[in-house]
Amino acid sequence: MDYFKQRRAYRNFKLYETDISIGQNDLYRELLDYANDEGKLDDEFPVKNSALVSLTGLSLSGLKTARNALQQLGLIKYEKGRKNSKAPVYKIIQLYGSMATNKATRETKSSSDRVTTVAQTVAIPVAQTVAHKELTSTDPDLTDTDSYDDDAGVTREQVINDWTNLWGFPNGVARPEIDEWLVAFKPELVAYAIQIAGEHDVQPRGALKYLRAVIKGWQQRKITTLAQAQQATADHDKRLANANNPGGYSKPRRKEVTPKWMQNGASQADSKPNSSDNQQDDMSDEDFLALVNGQEEAK
Repeated sequence: MDYFKQRRAYRNFKLYETDISIGQNDLYRELLDYANDEGKLDDEFPVKNSALVSLTGLSLSGLKTARNALQQLGLIKYEKGRKNSKAPVYKIIQLYGSMATNKATRETKSSSDRVTTVAQTVAIPVAQTVAHKELTSTDPDLTDTDSYDDDAGVTREQVINDWTNLWGFPNGVARPEIDEWLVAFKPELVAYAIQIAGEHDVQPRGALKYLRAVIKGWQQRKITTLAQAQQATADHDKRLANANNPGGYSKPRRKEVTPKWMQNGASQADSKPNSSDNQQDDMSDEDFLALVNGQEEAK
């Protein structure tokens, strides 16, 4: 199988044939790249579940869902493994040969001179060497069996969904930064940062700046776990409450995960910029975060 032809055929399949989710795409690309690296493009090959969970960022249940979808789409073959004795077995189904044959058949049927043509598929027995991202080296032993069921919790796909639910699908500026955050932090931490922004009613145009400030603050304080981030948020809220009511009782704030502009039925496109929005564009990330927090406390 020709790796590059398979890549092009898969890209065309995504563009013109059907929709592929982020999780399904990540799983297929990892399987394709691993098969090529191991010289198994035309053969079956074993890969343990925990390795694919680590490489794709999917949970175990998400992995199973994506795998089943790829099977139904005719992109892979899958043989279930046996716990503690045999890893699951995969095989990449060649796309470009069948596509070329179907195209040739259509052209032959429509030809006026009735000349029969046969599409030929040239097999390449030697796997091609293609640079693969460093993630494959994080778990070099990919074929061992799994001794337990692994669940990665929050996934990259869920982070994107959380962002989309609040502010619409991330644009070309926001998406690369989200990817950088997901490299620096676990997905559950990035999802928590998005949750904080939603609770503070951050508008779509200010979402990226707000998240930058939150992430930067965590990096400066060396926060790396969800528990640490939640404690830092609780400490911050407590300091604000004490500052506003030094000698009295402060009624806990009711936090709203869904911003008010969404609750009122407005869309992202309906949120119009005002003079304060223009001022926010000129603020530093830290000043912007302080401004939004201050506005929330004033409500």
